[in-house]
Amino acid sequence: MIISLLLVQMVFAQAVSFSPARIFFKGNPGETITEDITLYNSSKDTYEFIANIKDWKRDSLGTKIYFPMNVLPNSNAKNISLEGTSIKLGPGEKRSFTISMLIPKENSNISSNSMLFFTQTNARQATVSGANGIGIKINLELGVQLFYTPTTARVGEMKFLAFEYENKVLEQEKINRFAVKFENTGDFNKDGVIRFELTNKQTGEETKLPPISIAIMPHDQQWIYCPMLTQLTAGDYLVVAILDTGENNDLKVAEKEINVKR
Repeated sequence: MIISLLLVQMVFAQAVSFSPARIFFKGNPGETITEDITLYNSSKDTYEFIANIKDWKRDSLGTKIYFPMNVLPNSNAKNISLEGTSIKLGPGEKRSFTISMLIPKENSNISSNSMLFFTQTNARQATVSGANGIGIKINLELGVQLFYTPTTARVGEMKFLAFEYENKVLEQEKINRFAVKFENTGDFNKDGVIRFELTNKQTGEETKLPPISIAIMPHDQQWIYCPMLTQLTAGDYLVVAILDTGENNDLKVAEKEINVKR
């Protein structure tokens, strides 16, 4: 049995690390731009990888979905070239892997993307306790996001489309959470956080929930769900959702009033 693990920064108890996790190519049409990825093996074992490119996008909840290269309309895989298709890291070895991009003619304003994978080929044998001695092979897979944004890309805006409060029992499980739907009207990917703040309208007591990180593709929409981890006292509340995508974008705010009963 093979277990494939996709990680973004550190893998296998920090045995193999790589940097950067994302590359943003910048250049003029017709230029070839090169970037280096540094891989480091801090373990006493040798790791062998095959390098390959795939397309990817996010679903309605922000989860990455992968496709063969050059399938999606905003793929830049055909413009990417690698220094090779395999890499070997000996114990304690650090080395660079060069990746290049031919900057395309800007016949589109929308940013393009793909993913570089390093997939381990010499999977290690491990035994899992309680698994009747069954041997499991751990097959590591490292992913580096590759982006190109044309100079003509529009910033657009981030905006809320819906704000809901769910307090119900679904399939014998109590659901108590907030849900917001938001949109990126711009031509490139955006990262940020969404924060929820609650104010008891009778007492003035404020409750702040842990921020939720988001990443959204251009011209896309997403839902995020924020569970209530603490019990609120009964009463009327004003709930504020704040969408923050950095200093170059305005904060977006949505409000909702809810009533908590006991």
